[in-house]
Amino acid sequence: MAAYSAVVSLLHILHPDQFPLIYDRTPEIESLYSKLVSLQSLLEKIVPTKSIRDEVNNLDVQIREAIYTAQDNIESFIFRQEQIHTALLPEIIIIAADAIDPLITKAEAIASSINETSSPENTRETRSTNIFIKKIVGQEEDLKKLKDEILNDTCELAVVPIVGLPGIGKTTLARSIYNHRHVKKHFNIRAWVTVTQDYQLKEIYSDLLSSIERKGEKSRRDRVMNTEASASKLADRLHKELLGGRYLVVVDDIWDEESWDALRHSFPDSANNSRIVVTSRLREIAHYVVTSRFEEEIDPRDTFGYFIHTMKPLNDENSWTLLRQTVFRDDDRRSCPPHLLDIGLKIARNCRGLPLSLTVVGGLLFAQGDETGRYWESIEEDTHAAAARGDESYLEILYLSYNHLPGRLKACFLYMGAFPEDSEIVVSKIVSLWVAEGFLELAQQQSVEQVAAESLEQLIDRNLIHIRGFTSNSRTKACGMHDSLRDLSVKECGKEKFFHSRRKYVQELPEDTDAQRRICVHRNVLMCMEEVHDSVKRIKFARTLLYAGPHHHHPLPFCLTFDLLRVLDAFTVCFIEFSDEIVKLVHLRYLSLTYNGKLPSTLCNLRKLQILMVRRHPKIIYVATSFLPVIWNMAHLRHLVFTESDLPGIIHRRHDEGDSVLFANLQSLSNVSAGSCTKEVLQNMPNLKKLAVWTKTPPGPTDSCLHLGQLQNLQAFKFTVVQPRPKLMSKTKIIDHFPNTLVKLRLSGCALPWEDMTVIGQLPCLEVLKLRDMAFKGDRWHVGADEFGMLKFLLLEYMDLKVWGLADDGGGNLLSVFDQHNSHFPKLERLILRYCYVLGDIPESIRYVGGLELVELVECSPACVDSALEISEYAEKNGNENLKVRIYSSWE
Repeated sequence: MAAYSAVVSLLHILHPDQFPLIYDRTPEIESLYSKLVSLQSLLEKIVPTKSIRDEVNNLDVQIREAIYTAQDNIESFIFRQEQIHTALLPEIIIIAADAIDPLITKAEAIASSINETSSPENTRETRSTNIFIKKIVGQEEDLKKLKDEILNDTCELAVVPIVGLPGIGKTTLARSIYNHRHVKKHFNIRAWVTVTQDYQLKEIYSDLLSSIERKGEKSRRDRVMNTEASASKLADRLHKELLGGRYLVVVDDIWDEESWDALRHSFPDSANNSRIVVTSRLREIAHYVVTSRFEEEIDPRDTFGYFIHTMKPLNDENSWTLLRQTVFRDDDRRSCPPHLLDIGLKIARNCRGLPLSLTVVGGLLFAQGDETGRYWESIEEDTHAAAARGDESYLEILYLSYNHLPGRLKACFLYMGAFPEDSEIVVSKIVSLWVAEGFLELAQQQSVEQVAAESLEQLIDRNLIHIRGFTSNSRTKACGMHDSLRDLSVKECGKEKFFHSRRKYVQELPEDTDAQRRICVHRNVLMCMEEVHDSVKRIKFARTLLYAGPHHHHPLPFCLTFDLLRVLDAFTVCFIEFSDEIVKLVHLRYLSLTYNGKLPSTLCNLRKLQILMVRRHPKIIYVATSFLPVIWNMAHLRHLVFTESDLPGIIHRRHDEGDSVLFANLQSLSNVSAGSCTKEVLQNMPNLKKLAVWTKTPPGPTDSCLHLGQLQNLQAFKFTVVQPRPKLMSKTKIIDHFPNTLVKLRLSGCALPWEDMTVIGQLPCLEVLKLRDMAFKGDRWHVGADEFGMLKFLLLEYMDLKVWGLADDGGGNLLSVFDQHNSHFPKLERLILRYCYVLGDIPESIRYVGGLELVELVECSPACVDSALEISEYAEKNGNENLKVRIYSSWE
């Protein structure tokens, strides 16, 4: 329901804290604001149930259009009058209020007709958002059959297709095969690529190259995209990387014969049991990829002599098992109340054995938390009607889950559809974008970032978004969308005038494209084409312009004719000159770009800016210089992210301007020099939660301290020496004043003595500690008693540490860090050791640490490798599936 997000967005604009101070809060403005609050409250109560869905949808369109018109008129007036100190807004406020009055009357009538007792979705979700990790259900035989086929003794290169309906679990099954321990042990090389409908060969080759993982090596997660290399050169490079090795490659979600023809010549056949797994919705494609190596044409109906695995829907028993586990987050059959059993079985059958449908409906039932049966009955009716649509039933069920979303989550769901297919979307970015868009509710006890993060977790709970990666302390780092759910989102974005995505040069545009509120360009190079450029310019009321394509290091024409733009995400494209048009966008909240020059002083005209991200390419550090203007009058800034730079000097205010802090809203500041973070600067950022600073060389004894004592809300701190000198021991006490609120700490190149670690060990909230590039120097680290009580993640990388143990036990004996009976590192989950060439054996007692989930070694000493192998064998022998030991070492 775009109407809800439109109402909230206009409320943000008219909020007393946001509305331009040059305008008086007239009775007309207060009246409009009050009516919008009332309308928002009514929309929260309205649920588009089957009986009133058409009526609700019609009302939604009317409200959306009225609010869009009001917002356009108000913001256009502000844009025109920004430099003129006008006392009052014109009659457009009264016109907007008059247009809303009849809509409030209609909303009241619909809301009063709804039986609140049968609509549990009227209440806000308060259930836990703990992630339930589902095991494969009903596909155990598929897994075994495929594993046997992949591991058979056929020497020649074989293609193993998996074919099936959308949402049946092809990718999940392929991923289970890919990560199976016997499969990982059998193949020397593994790689994975997803082929989208709008694929680019260059990106496919790049993704394959970057995903390659060899035995004894970590995968190269950074993209291997060389903008100067052609697709053919990348294909040749891929062929060489795979040649001679026994490899497993997964080509996921292939759509046509042309893409396979382009790829298959890059896969060498060294007659060594190499395999290629291909997934597709289309059986004819599966037939083609498995027979394309034969010269003679083979009848598609002839399946003799080659293998195609066709996935079948789950049976009723497995369907119910998956649904029950998704709803109740429990493997226990008794978890479902008896009075819901029969209705639950019916819902499961209605999903026709499709895992995606079952998990999405299960997420819907879980989110509502209603166990009275009324809501389950309404879902059974809807899924039964959907099942009658035959092959289209899964689409109807996905729409059911979307229609039952609360209004406050619908805009968040639709926003995800703007990104390209199979995108891995970083949580911190999507949260910042949602914040800048202004369609999130304001909560009294939460920051808008917390509201955004909570909304994302609720979509994950509903299985409408899936997790693609975790942070060091096990929080969601990246997420994505299933293709079918993304397709739904894209269709709804068009109907709701929410987002227009330009994916390719030749693209049929809907009639109302000009009325779209947001634009996303999937291929940055498209903007070089005149027709595309001109068509995008026609969307004059656009509030958002996203460049979601790969990094493009050549200048492109920018379409910045949108006077009302509030989000400009151009991080992946290059500015040769800073456009004067940018500083005229007075409504801008979010600005990211790649630019190597000094930002103009006129940037400070963007008084509403909340997020500013500036990347310099290539990465160049100018010591004691700043490419930033004097930004201290931009009071709404919440997040500042740069390639290394100094902060500009702080302004000195007049006496009559008071003592209020300059950056009260600032929450993160990344990649600025430590020297520019003076005490006065940090005093003006009291609510800073994340700080990343750098210095050129290790600080000496006369250097000033970091003044972190000024930041009593700091949760994450990163300190990097960009030109470390490992032979010199730092004599400065840079860690004397760490605030007790620190959760994450990363130090690099500091060459501190291990004795200083005592200060860090006493931090009461510390969960993540990453030490890189001789952050500490010395042979021995003695961990004191009762230190690191909350630590979950520990990384040691490029350290000259030889002995790692506890402090003396009083009898002259050095205790093991991981002694079974000690109280050190009680919460530790992951231990990562990289390039610790002289570190001695890993203590045997590490196997006893109760919560430990992962021990990973990369190029450590032979003694470390041997002891890690022993720990792995012990875990396997004792059936400890929670502890994983991974070794990447040339010593093997």
